[in-house]
Amino acid sequence: MIAKFPHAEDTQPFGGPAEDTQPVSHARIRSSAGRARRGPLLVIIALTCCTLVITIALFVRSLPPDVFSTAERQVTINQDGFIRQLSTRAGTISDLFDEADIAPAADAALSHDLNDAIFDGMTITIKKPRDVTIAVNSEIQIFRTALDNPLAILNSAGIAVASADKIRVNGARAYIEALAAWTVPAEHIEVRRPLSLTIIDNGERSTVLSTAETVGAALAEFGIELHRKDEINPPRDSAISGDMEIVIERATPIALRLDGVLIEARARARRVDDVLQELNAPLFGLDYVIPSGDSEIVTDMLIEIVRVTEELSARQEAIAFELRYVADAELNLDQTMVAQPGQNGMREIRSLTRYENGAEVSRNVTETVITQPPQDQLIHYGTKIDLRTVETPGGPRLYWRVLCMLATSYHPAALGGDDVTSIGWTLEKGIVAADPKIIRYRSEVFVPGYGAAFMADTGGPRSSRYWIDLGYSDEDWVSWRRYVKVYLLTPVPPEIDYLLPAWTPIRSVPGGCGD
Repeated sequence: MIAKFPHAEDTQPFGGPAEDTQPVSHARIRSSAGRARRGPLLVIIALTCCTLVITIALFVRSLPPDVFSTAERQVTINQDGFIRQLSTRAGTISDLFDEADIAPAADAALSHDLNDAIFDGMTITIKKPRDVTIAVNSEIQIFRTALDNPLAILNSAGIAVASADKIRVNGARAYIEALAAWTVPAEHIEVRRPLSLTIIDNGERSTVLSTAETVGAALAEFGIELHRKDEINPPRDSAISGDMEIVIERATPIALRLDGVLIEARARARRVDDVLQELNAPLFGLDYVIPSGDSEIVTDMLIEIVRVTEELSARQEAIAFELRYVADAELNLDQTMVAQPGQNGMREIRSLTRYENGAEVSRNVTETVITQPPQDQLIHYGTKIDLRTVETPGGPRLYWRVLCMLATSYHPAALGGDDVTSIGWTLEKGIVAADPKIIRYRSEVFVPGYGAAFMADTGGPRSSRYWIDLGYSDEDWVSWRRYVKVYLLTPVPPEIDYLLPAWTPIRSVPGGCGD
C-alpha cells in the first residue's frame, strides 16, 4: 500500500478538520491582502511615535533646569512701575498669577506668555494700557495701548507712515528713521500726510506735495516769499485741503538803495516819486533820486536815493618852520651853534565839504587864515680855519680839519688783481679811498698807525659817508676795522665844504674818536 502525503495547501493548522479545497484557497487570498494593507499603516504609526518622542525630548531639553524642580524660585514682578519680589514653586506664569492673586487687565501688556515656565531670577513686566491720541491729517482717534514706542503704536493701530509724512510725537518733530529708537512714551502722535497743491505765482503754475497746515506755511516750505504788497488767495492763514489752488498776484518787484542798504521791495505805484511815497522813503534838502522822480517803474528797477549833506569846517594845520644855516666866521670849522630855535606856526583852513550817502565827494577850501606865523631855526656853522699841528713819523705836520672815520683796508688781490685807482694812480701803501665829497681827490691825509697818504680812490655805496679804505700792496697788507681820526693836511684847498653831513660814530666799535 503506497502512503500518500498531503499537499501543503491541504494541510490544516492546529490539527483542525479538513475543509474543502476550494474554500481554503479563498480564505488565504483574503489574509494575504489584509497583511499588505496593514504594512504601510504600521510604518506611519511607528514614524509618528518616533517624532512625538523626539519633540517631547527637545521640549523638555529647552526648559530651564529647574522647571520640574519643587524648589522655590525667586521672581520679580514689575506691575505698572510697582516692583514685587516673590518666592514661588509655581510652574507657569499663569500658576504664579493665581498663587499671588494677580489679575492683569484683559488688554494689559505682558512681557511673557501666561503658559511660559517659571525660572529662577525671572522678571515679569505687567503694563496697563493707556489712551494715546493719534491725528492723521486732522482726523483724530483715541487708541488704547500699553505700548510706548510711537512706531510700535502706529503699527499696532494699523497706520503706516512714509518718509514724506511729517510726524510729531508729543509735539516734537520726529523723523521716521528715529521712531524705532524713540525712548519717551508717546502720548500724542500727529501724522501729516502730503497733500497736492497747485500754486499759480504771477501766472506761472506749479503742482507740489506739502505737509504744511496753512497756506503761508506751504509757501514758506517751498521758499516762496511774499511781499506785503502781494495779494494771495486764499489768505495765508487758511487751512490746507487736498487739491487746493493758491493764486498769488504780485506787485512790481523793485530794489531801493537807501543809506547804503539795498532793499528789495514791491510797489503798486507807476512812477518813481510815487513809489518813494508808497515806501515812505522821502527826499530831504539836497537829496536826489536816480533815476529821476518822473521815470516810469519797470520790473526789477533799481531806485537809489542819494542823501546829500554839506558841512562847513575849520581845521588847524601846523606850518613847519624852516631850517636855515648861516655861515659864522667867528666859529671854528665843523662847529655849529643854534642861534635861534625853530617854532612851528599855525594856520586855520576853512572849507565846505559835500557828502553823498555819507562819503565825501568834494571839499572846497573857502578861506585860509594864518593864526601864528612860524619862526625859522637859525644854525650858525663855523668857517674859521684854525691850523693845528699833528705829530707824524716824518715830524710835525699842519692840518686844517680832522674827521672821525671808520677805517678799513684793501689791496689789489682783494680786487681780483686790479691795482689802478679811480684817478689812475697805482694802489699801494700811501693811497687811500674815501667819499670825494668828504675828502677831495689828491688831498693829503694823515691816519695814526698808518701814516700820511693821498686820497686817490673811491668805492661802492657804504652805510656811512664817513669811511676811509687804507691802501696796501699785496705784500704789506694789514687788516683794519676801527674808528680813527683822519687829519686833512695842508695846504687848505681853495674850495671848502664848510657844512658836512652830520654823523655820530658808534662808540662801541674799536678805536673810537674821543679825545
